[in-house]
Amino acid sequence: MSSAPSVVVFDFDGTLVSRDSFLDFAVGYCLRRPARLLALCAVLPLAMLLVLRSRAAAGSVVLWAMTVGSSTRAFARALRSYATATLPRYAHEHIFAELARHVQAGSRVVIATGSLPLLVRGLLSARKFGSLPIVGSRFRRKCGGLVVETHCTGRTKVQQLAHRLRIEAWSTVYTDSFADRSLLKSAREITLVCPSHRTLSRTQRMIAADTALRVVSRASLE
Repeated sequence: MSSAPSVVVFDFDGTLVSRDSFLDFAVGYCLRRPARLLALCAVLPLAMLLVLRSRAAAGSVVLWAMTVGSSTRAFARALRSYATATLPRYAHEHIFAELARHVQAGSRVVIATGSLPLLVRGLLSARKFGSLPIVGSRFRRKCGGLVVETHCTGRTKVQQLAHRLRIEAWSTVYTDSFADRSLLKSAREITLVCPSHRTLSRTQRMIAADTALRVVSRASLE
């Protein structure tokens, strides 16, 4: 009987792309809409207070200010436009090549991200890449705008992999952040993409001695 394919988990922001994709989108979206920018500035003090307790709650306040009174469909169109027209220029070609290599080798490749699946799918489509399973943050409408329903970071990534994809074990993880430690501590192979010194040292202290750890430097991606 053949064994099940290995599971390879890729982070998105900072790993497959060089920036926080939704934050980059949000800045451009508000700068092109002065009324939205004013609304955002008005709620920033509240968001800064909430972030100490819950990043999801703080994100909901900012997101609501960006979208209150607007069409969800129009907002989704703006996200898709950013994903297909702007985001490709920030892709890490070397990491995308490794993503393709794992797919071609028959591994079960998934993307677990704090960003929106819509942005990930848009970039994959723009690159003519086949569809991949994705778990990510999710929004819902509330009081005339959008708020965060699921903030897919940290331990939530593990929960969403189990809930949505029935994945409870993986062999390999690609990420840039120690926020993914719930994924890292269960992997046999880890690739850190442009990690900070703190992320690297904390990862080295946490993982088992027999875990393979590789670091991809910024210089190798340029």
